[in-house]
Amino acid sequence: MRQPSLIAMTLALLLPACGARQSTTTRAPVAASAADAQVAASADVPAASPWQGLALGELSALVRDDAQRRLVTEGEPGFDVAQIAAYVAHPEQSPALSGKRCDRLLDLAVVALANHALDEAEGLVRLVRARARNRNMVFAGTTVLSEVARQRAGEDPAAQQRAIEGVLRELPRPRFGAATVVFQVFQTQAQLDARVEQTKQQMVSPETARAVLWFSEVMPGVVRHRERFLAAVTAVRAELDRQPAEPDYNFRDVDLAGQRDARPVNVAVWDVGTNPELFRAQLMENPGEPANGQDDDHDGLVDDTHGIAHDPDPSQTALFYNPGEEIIRQYSPFLRGIMDLRAGMASTPAAQRVLELQRGVTDAAAARALDQRLDAVGEWAHGTHVAGIMLRGNPHARLAIFRSAWAGESRVYDQRGPTDAELDAEAANIDAIAGFINRHHIRVVNASLGFSREYVEDSLRHERSLYRTEAEVRARAEAVQERRRANWQRVFTQCPQTLFVVAAGNSNQDVMEYGEVPASNQGVTNLLVVGAVDRFGHWATFTNSNPDRVVVFDHGVEVDSLVPSGERVPLSGTSMASPNVANLAGKLAALDPALTPERLITVIRDTGRPIAAPFSGRITDEAAAIARVRRERRPARPAAPAARPAAPAAR
Repeated sequence: MRQPSLIAMTLALLLPACGARQSTTTRAPVAASAADAQVAASADVPAASPWQGLALGELSALVRDDAQRRLVTEGEPGFDVAQIAAYVAHPEQSPALSGKRCDRLLDLAVVALANHALDEAEGLVRLVRARARNRNMVFAGTTVLSEVARQRAGEDPAAQQRAIEGVLRELPRPRFGAATVVFQVFQTQAQLDARVEQTKQQMVSPETARAVLWFSEVMPGVVRHRERFLAAVTAVRAELDRQPAEPDYNFRDVDLAGQRDARPVNVAVWDVGTNPELFRAQLMENPGEPANGQDDDHDGLVDDTHGIAHDPDPSQTALFYNPGEEIIRQYSPFLRGIMDLRAGMASTPAAQRVLELQRGVTDAAAARALDQRLDAVGEWAHGTHVAGIMLRGNPHARLAIFRSAWAGESRVYDQRGPTDAELDAEAANIDAIAGFINRHHIRVVNASLGFSREYVEDSLRHERSLYRTEAEVRARAEAVQERRRANWQRVFTQCPQTLFVVAAGNSNQDVMEYGEVPASNQGVTNLLVVGAVDRFGHWATFTNSNPDRVVVFDHGVEVDSLVPSGERVPLSGTSMASPNVANLAGKLAALDPALTPERLITVIRDTGRPIAAPFSGRITDEAAAIARVRRERRPARPAAPAARPAAPAAR
C-alpha cells in the first residue's frame, strides 16, 4: 500500500497520535483563499527560504483559517462552526463527526496547544473522541492530552508523571502501544530540528505549517520531559499487563494440501516486486513465451514467462526490485523493527534498533537519505511478503507476478508528482496486465496498492517552481487521482472474470470520504476491499474503513511471511490483510472453478464473523467459507463415454 517511507511510517505515528493524519490520505480541494494568497506571497521570497518571516502567529493563522474554512465546506450539513465552543462544552449536542471534520478539529487542537491554550486544546480532542463516526478516533489525541496534562501539573516531576498516567489510563490495552509509541520515537531536539528543516524544503501550505507547528512548538516539550512520559508509559503498561491475558482470535485457516477435490487455479500478485525464485514450484508458466529476449507469443510483451515487470529504470527489468547488496545488507534487518513500531510495539529489540538508527538523524539530508534507503528495502520486500501470504496452504495455486514500479512511487517519483507522460505509461502498463490476466485466465489478483490525493499533494509541494499556491497543488493532485481512478476502472472492466482483492489503506480513514484509489472506485462488481485486524480480532489502529465498502477484514498485524532473502519476517498493514483474503479466494476458486467474482465476494462476506460494535465489518472464516463452497458447488458431470485412445503427447 502506497504510504510514506518506512522510516516516515514510524514518525507519522506521531501525527495520528495527536489526531492528524499520515500523508497516505486524501484531502478535498478548496477554492483559492486568503491562505492561498499568503502562500503566493511567499513565492516572492528567495526559493531557498519560502518560510522567511513566518513566525508562530502567522503559521497558527494559516492552519486555523484553513481548518475553519474546511469545517464548513467538507462533510455533510449540520455542523455549525460558530457553535464549536458549545459543542466542546456539551459534546452530545454536536452532530456525528466525519473523518475530515475530525482532522480539522484536531488541526485546531494543535494550534491551540502550540499557543498554550490548554483548555481549548483538550476540549477539541475530547469532542473528537466523543463524536467521531470512526470509532478508532476514540483513541485520537493522546499526545496532545498528555502534554496538556504535563503542563498543567506544574514543575514537579512526580506530579507531571501522575498527570500523564491519568491520560494513558484512558487507553484500552489493545490501543495502548500504538497510542504511546510516539514517546519512544523522538529522542533528541536534533531529530525535531531535522524534521522542521525537511518540511521547510516544501512550499508553505496549511499542511506543512501544521507539521512545523507540531515539530517546533509542541514536540520540544515532550522531548525535554521524555523521561516523565516514558516512566508514565512503563507504569501504566505494568498495570495493563496485570490484567488477564486476552485470547488470540481463531482465524480458522484451512490447508488444501492433499485435498483431492481441488484443481489448479491461476492467481497473481500485483505489487512493486516479487522474488520468483522463492515460489518456483508454484509459478504460472506462459507456455508460448520462453525467456529468450523475444516476443514468442506475439502479445507485444517480451519474456512475459511468469508475468510482467514495468520500471523506468532500464537496469531493473526483473520481477522484483533489487536495490543492491549493500542496501539490503545494511537495512533489511530493520524491517521487523519498523513494523513493530507501526504496530505500537516500541519495546521489542527490533524496534529499539530502529530507534537507535533514528537517533542519528540530525539534519534534513540525513533524514532523506535514511528514508530513501529504507524505502528501497521496503520495495525489495513488500511483494514477496504478500505473495507468501497469498500462497499459504494452497499448493493448487499457480502464481503470476505483476511488478509496477510506479505503484511504489517513492523511488520513481521522489519528491515530485507524476507527469502526464508518466501517467500515460502507467495506463499502458495497466492495459498490458489486463491483457495478460485475460489470456491466462487469472482468477484472483491481489493488489496491496493504493493512492491518496494527500500523498500526491505532499509530493507536489516540493515542486515550488511549478506550483505557487495550495489551490494549484490540490487541483493537480485531483487530476492525478482522476487519471489513476480511470486506469483502475479500466482494468476492472476489462477483466470481468477476475476478482481483484485490494488493501483498504493504513491511514485510519474512510476510503470513500477520502477517495482512496482504487479502494473507492465505484460501480465495480469484481473488487473486494480489505481492512486489517490484529491478532485479537480488533480493528488495527491504522486500518482504513467504510461500513459499506470495507466489509471484509483479516489478519494484518505481525503477519509472518517471506522476504526475498528467504527469511521470514512478520510485517503489518492492510497490505498483509488483503493477501490473506486473496488466499481464501484462491482456495475457493480451486474448489469450485465455476465461482464468479461476485459469488466469491458473497461467500467470503457472508461466512465472515461479525466484528463487535462499535466497529463494523466481518472477519473472514476460511473454514466456514470452504465448507459452504463444498456444500453448494455443482456436482461433477458424469464422465463421457470412452472414446478412441488419443495419440501420445509429444515430449
